[in-house]
Amino acid sequence: MKSKKQYKDSQTSTIQKDLTKPIKTKKKYRWGLRLIVAVIILAILAGGAIAVRSLTSLNKVLQKRTGIAAAGLKGDLELSKLKGEGEGRVNILLLGTGDAGHAGEGLTDTMIVASIDPKSKDVAMLGIPRDLYVKIPGFGWDKVNSAHALAEQENPGSGPELAKKTISEFIGQPIHYFVRLDFTGLKSAVDSLGGVDIYNSSYLSDTEYPCDTSESKSCGFKLNSGYYHMDGALALKYARCRKGTCGDDYGRARRQQSVVVGMRDQALRLGNILNPAKVADLIGIAGDHLKTDISIDELKRLADLASKVNSNKIANKVLDSENEGLVVNSSVGEASVVVPAAGIGKYGGIKAFVRSIFIDGYVKSELAKVEIRNSNAKPGAVYALSSILKSLGYNVINTSAVQDKGNGSGNTQILDYTNGSSPYTLKYLENRLKQPVSKAEKPAGSQADIVIILGAEYEPQGNI
Repeated sequence: MKSKKQYKDSQTSTIQKDLTKPIKTKKKYRWGLRLIVAVIILAILAGGAIAVRSLTSLNKVLQKRTGIAAAGLKGDLELSKLKGEGEGRVNILLLGTGDAGHAGEGLTDTMIVASIDPKSKDVAMLGIPRDLYVKIPGFGWDKVNSAHALAEQENPGSGPELAKKTISEFIGQPIHYFVRLDFTGLKSAVDSLGGVDIYNSSYLSDTEYPCDTSESKSCGFKLNSGYYHMDGALALKYARCRKGTCGDDYGRARRQQSVVVGMRDQALRLGNILNPAKVADLIGIAGDHLKTDISIDELKRLADLASKVNSNKIANKVLDSENEGLVVNSSVGEASVVVPAAGIGKYGGIKAFVRSIFIDGYVKSELAKVEIRNSNAKPGAVYALSSILKSLGYNVINTSAVQDKGNGSGNTQILDYTNGSSPYTLKYLENRLKQPVSKAEKPAGSQADIVIILGAEYEPQGNI
């Protein structure tokens, strides 16, 4: 361990065979950190020069998608917009699974939603507890880390999409991309980067931490608080321990995020970005252990955004039972699970919290004054929409829940009094409410820039 001054000076749940059966309470150590290489790839692709031998490995990483030519690393790539860019934030689900043949290999014990605001370049990372009890589309109620495994068992290759859909529904946000990887390349990737800089804020002691040579034996793990320049082996242990004083899955999720940020920063150091051999090594490591539905040109755009992110402004959050109080530990039958504090299936608190950290930067900068009126929508619809829009950063100045069937056509409308001078706010509202914008003359005495009139057909959208 190094002091702060020395540190600065030195800087030049096993899945069941029958997945329809209840989850057992028996807990085993599972490799927790399986998503790190993704951040390295996103960061260093901005560096440009990639050795020829990297192309084969990079193509292994990219999942085949209709209309995308994975062979297109010739000449200058067009930096096409990412999904979600121009509509709000870009949300990426980082999934960690075990290696092929590893017990519970299909379970995603690491799940982080990384959200990037293309306008402000701010990033929020949300850790999802693996034992959160949710309804998985097509499979019923189960732990969220089972969604990927259930889909893979039925239709290999479909796991990431079901994981995206499942998590999107209970956090109330669209998920545009996924990155999935196993743990094998972690230590080599960290060592290839020359290690990562991590500050461990509290003493860690896990007497049940397994031995390197045998998962069935306990060798323990201890780490004092302080600054460390970690090699791959230490970084893996730091991110993996979860018992004793390591803080269960919640503490582990926070440490995983700190390692993600540390690796991004190390990848962006000048020597790593401009070293073609190092770039090739890192992509080679990732090629056999990482899959994503992000195309090459999208990766390039994403890396460009990532290179402009200030690490000190990254919001690292976890759906936990302590700091945020959004979930509680519980049980269903014999299974030990995590459920929303409000009760099973009641995700309102979680969605509101996620909206508070996934703020639309463009909307916040335009500050258009929004008024919401009721034509003949359901009782409470106006206030519910107002609450949601405010939590997303919209400047809602007035609401009127009194039904006025003579107010407009009776259908939901979005009226623009600005002649298009708040384009992002208008576009986001159009997308969220699934209604076109109509230009209108601003009535005398009105303070609003945009007016939303809710009609009888209005139903709150799951991802609004």
